[in-house]
Amino acid sequence: MDSVYKNSGIIGITAAGGAVLGFFLQLIVAYYFGAGATTDAFFMAQSTSELLGKLLMGGSITAVFIPLFVHRLTKGKKEDAFALGLNLVNIMACVYVLFIAFIWIFSGTFIHIIAPGFTGNTYTLTVSLLKVLLPSFLFLFLLEFATSMLHSLKEFALPAYLRLIQPIISIVSILLLVRYVGIYALAIGILIGSVVQLAIVGWGLTVRGMRYRFFINLKDPALRDVVRLVYPFIFSILVTQAAGIVYRMIVSTLEESSLSALKYAEKITQLITIIFLNSVTLAIYPLLSEKAHSNDSAGMKDTIANSLRLIVFFTLPIILAVALLRRDIISFLYQRGSFSSQDALYTSIALLYLVLGLTTNGISSILGHAVLALQKTKAAVIITIASQVVAITLFMMFTPRMGFAGLALASSLVPLSSALLYFLYLGRFIPALHTIFVHITYVKIIILSGISSLLIWCIMQLQLPSIAQMMISLAVGSLFYLACAHMWHIEEMRQISDIFRRKFQKITL
Repeated sequence: MDSVYKNSGIIGITAAGGAVLGFFLQLIVAYYFGAGATTDAFFMAQSTSELLGKLLMGGSITAVFIPLFVHRLTKGKKEDAFALGLNLVNIMACVYVLFIAFIWIFSGTFIHIIAPGFTGNTYTLTVSLLKVLLPSFLFLFLLEFATSMLHSLKEFALPAYLRLIQPIISIVSILLLVRYVGIYALAIGILIGSVVQLAIVGWGLTVRGMRYRFFINLKDPALRDVVRLVYPFIFSILVTQAAGIVYRMIVSTLEESSLSALKYAEKITQLITIIFLNSVTLAIYPLLSEKAHSNDSAGMKDTIANSLRLIVFFTLPIILAVALLRRDIISFLYQRGSFSSQDALYTSIALLYLVLGLTTNGISSILGHAVLALQKTKAAVIITIASQVVAITLFMMFTPRMGFAGLALASSLVPLSSALLYFLYLGRFIPALHTIFVHITYVKIIILSGISSLLIWCIMQLQLPSIAQMMISLAVGSLFYLACAHMWHIEEMRQISDIFRRKFQKITL
């Protein structure tokens, strides 16, 4: 049990450290390259290489492989387990190499399809960056696959530390190479980082008895099991990437720096999510699974209700504070070096609309975990597909009127539709589910959030220097909110204290 707590603490620390380092990397990118055609090209190339990895079903193959691998381990057939893993790795590596070669040859045509609005130098740079990044998604697939084997061998610490490696290597690559190769320094850093991570995980497997050898055994009966289990994922994967493809196609047609502004703003909302929401969603799934396994619908409802109140308690004041201070926040974080005041304005607009989705994102995640806890995976896939249709519809509705801000707003509204669908479906299994939204705590949270936001607005009227204004506003607003929540005996305040106390105990064990 001590090792479980220790691993949990390490994973938590490295996840937070990786998020902070990733955000620091984004600050460096903003400093050197700003938000313009160059960064638009890089973000398009990077997201396209990630899209290709998803379309090749790397994650699905890994998910299907793990139970087969563990089954062999539990029977004491460690060599057979490694042989299965190596066979799949070798086969998929060949598939990836052929696919990379195909995309490399037709990269220009591919970018024309995925980013039809890119022309001239932006188009040329995107194609070139994609060619540099293409090998990385092979290495990242191999990394994911190898990491799954380490996890199956109950080795969690080594993969956890990998979260720190990629951003560090990317930062060093930029600092050393930017004056010579410009934005290519970032792409080179990603490529080198993927190789280094794979080498470390490979070493970890070697220590645990695996010896790499190249062979392909198409007659292995386990391959039929993998194909049979992966096949149902094919359609859902293709459909669930539809919104991402449409997003890229639309954003490429918008004015220069639109994609960059969205990406810089997304990094802030992602960091907020990791810090304030992930602890809730990660802790809730085992509880929901336990209640579902014992057919305790009342317990599931109470668990969901408590989690949703905690989500709202965290996110509502953050949404209001960020909406009010968005320009000061962006200026403080990004506006230096090549990042201009115009870049800051665009990014602050994107942040305004993206931050609106924090609460609905959290609610959707909790309700989605409840559906998975009930083992209703088909329903979860159907709802995911439906949300893709909603996303595409919203993109088409808002973008012509609002530009990149419309894409941000649509992205924030999609979780609301997913949450509604999850809620309607869960109502079939959990009686009186609507009562989860009926609680006096919501009234208290709304009142305190409103007053703390009013305090922030009043401080903003003092016309202090932007940094001082932001710091004082956030300090006064958050202290008021937390102090009043404690004095008003809001239960979620106690739960937050317990979460941070448990995290501290895990880290110190």
